[in-house]
Parts: sequence; C-alpha cells; structure tokens
Amino acid sequence: MLTRTEGIVLRTQKYGEADLIVTYLTSDRGIIKAFAKSPRKTKSRFGSSMEPLTHSKISLWGKEQASLPKITQSDIINSFHQVRDDFHDFISVSKLVEMLMALSPENIPNKRLFTFFLNILHTVKASEQGSKDVLHLITQIRLLATIGYAPRLKGCGRCGGKGLNFYPASGTILCSKCAGTPVGEGKSFVRIHDNTVRFYTHSIEWPIHISNRLKPQQVILSELSTLLDKHLTYLLSKKLQSSEFLAGVRG
Repeated sequence: MLTRTEGIVLRTQKYGEADLIVTYLTSDRGIIKAFAKSPRKTKSRFGSSMEPLTHSKISLWGKEQASLPKITQSDIINSFHQVRDDFHDFISVSKLVEMLMALSPENIPNKRLFTFFLNILHTVKASEQGSKDVLHLITQIRLLATIGYAPRLKGCGRCGGKGLNFYPASGTILCSKCAGTPVGEGKSFVRIHDNTVRFYTHSIEWPIHISNRLKPQQVILSELSTLLDKHLTYLLSKKLQSSEFLAGVRG
C-alpha cells in the first residue's frame, strides 16, 4: 500500500553501508520510523531531504500497520538549513527534538503537534534577534505545554495556595503547608520569583510569533532554565544529551 504524508525529519540512523532509518514527525501519523534505501550513496535531493529538520512530502510503501515502511519518494518543502547552520539554533532545536521523542509516543496522530513544531521552525528561521535565548526558552515551555508535560507554576498544585518553591518530583509549586514542615523536608526544590511566574504564563499564552516582545531579565531566564532542566531530568530519569553537550561547550 502506498501512502503520502508530510514529515519533518527528527533523526536519522545509519543502517548498513548506505541505507538510513529516518524518524519523522508527520502531519497525520504522528512520530514514525521509515526505511530509506541508499540515500548515502549519492548527493541527490532524495538524500538531502533526509537532513535533520527538513520538511518534505513523503511517499511510503508498506502495509498500513508496518513498523518500518519504505520511503519511495521525498520532495523538500523547506530544508530549514538556516536553522541547521546556526550552532545555537540547531542545538536548541535539537533539544526540542529530544524532548519530543522522549515524551511523545510513536504512531499516534497529532496534527496540532505537527503544525506547532513546524511553526517553531519557521519562527526560529525568521528571527533576526542577536541573542535568541528568550525565544529558545519559550519554545521549550510551549512544547511541554503542547504535549501535556508543562510544570505548574501558578499556585500550589495541591491546594491552589500561594507558593514559589517548585518541586520537580511533584511537577508543581507547593505551598509550605503542602510541602511539609520543615518546608520540603528531604525534597529538592527550585525557588523562583513572582516575575518568573508571570513570564512563564505569558510564554504559554502569547502566540509564539510575537514572543520576541517579551523582555525578561537574565535572572528570570536563569531560574526558568534551571527549573525546566530539573523538571525534564526527573521526567526522563536522566539529563538531556543536548543540555549536557551545551553545558560542556559553555564550560
């Protein structure tokens, strides 16, 4: 059976001497893996269409429930080479890809997620900001919100009361009463400020293409970056490879 869809390349794995296994986020089938025959032999558009983040129209051959259909055709819609060519853009988007693949199940259709991720790529590509630290942090927040894993920072997650201590093991802010006495006894938490909560809320609520209007102070970016890394480390029981790589580069 031949099927057609649109896909964004999330990852490729070498198979044999010239073949590839390509992981796509597709418009109507969710995250899938597909087999590409000999794209590494020649520098053709077929091989170029399997570069990371490339958005293409793809044709797949195989049974409807086949775990590894064969890619018979791949036509580039947008290569997003500008994102790949910028070191910080590529590392930050790679972090999103890692989050997406770790937290989203395969073969579950999610048109909204596909459209959202495609919009992120277009936004990053079009951004002319000198520093994109704010934009990259917002894309992480928005992706977590879209796939249902965003931390809760607006009030205590148990009673709704006031609090500014975020507990990764609970995925939420907890007030002193709900955290236990003494506060968070034996539990790790991240202390944040009211302004950080406000920026986080705006990051989720504002359309991503106007997110460059948000101008948070560096302390806010630092608090949220630390919070999100601890949140993700707890969710995945390990640190993201992209985070460790970037920390090594900066160190």
